Amino acid sequence: MLKFSQSCVLILSALSFLLNLPILVLITGLALALSAIAPAASPFRFIYRQLVVRAGWLKPRMVEDDPAPHRFAQGVGATFLLAASIVLFLTSATTLGWVLTIIVFILAAINVFVGFCAGCFVYYYLGRWGLMPRVRYEGGFRWRGI
Repeated sequence: MLKFSQSCVLILSALSFLLNLPILVLITGLALALSAIAPAASPFRFIYRQLVVRAGWLKPRMVEDDPAPHRFAQGVGATFLLAASIVLFLTSATTLGWVLTIIVFILAAINVFVGFCAGCFVYYYLGRWGLMPRVRYEGGFRWRGI
């Protein structure tokens, strides 16, 4: 589901830039914000479960993991895209808006193709510095692979 969500962000942010459609930046940012705040209401989750899995296009691969770092990463992506939307709609600094969108696109691409979540990485380091909670796992708490 996380890879599907990141793939959606990747595709939507690419289309928004290539087709010069700032409204797609806003829609993607809102979808990511909703996913971070209320994961059960995530539009990506709904599409994944109700369409993609039911149609048999993808099969879920369950991985035990703490969702907090992923929600944090979604929140950061949402913040960048919503800031980009504000810049694109309300200012003449469109280059800045597209740069913020491209940053999200690049980080989503790295996550999809390499498996490295930059937002999760930041979350883990903030946890090491005592600014975020530690990451859960079955045997208690530990720091994730850093």
